[in-house]
Amino acid sequence: MYFAALSAGLTFGEIDDLTTAEIAVAAHVKNEQQRDFYQAMAWIVYNGAALTGVAINDPKRFPRLEDAFPSLFEHKEQQDWRAIKARVENYAKVKNTNSKTGENIYDKYSS
Repeated sequence: MYFAALSAGLTFGEIDDLTTAEIAVAAHVKNEQQRDFYQAMAWIVYNGAALTGVAINDPKRFPRLEDAFPSLFEHKEQQDWRAIKARVENYAKVKNTNSKTGENIYDKYSS
């Protein structure tokens, strides 16, 4: 019975205070926890293999991370590339204007 108790995670001090039935319950709970862990691992391996099959055979159907695991990852709104392009062009225009006049735009903010 000591082996079952120790494999359930009980210490020697705890074993002395427990009855045989309590040790059996602790061992049963540990076995259930291990079973749940192994089921989760099997689910991960199975889904990984399924996603690999989709990626190889039909990459266009491969889901994004947020779609594959909606409970773990939130959908993030992606910025429109046109808005990003406009900001970069505006920055370049200001930078080129300031470099032609010799003005350092950072001098305005450094004081």
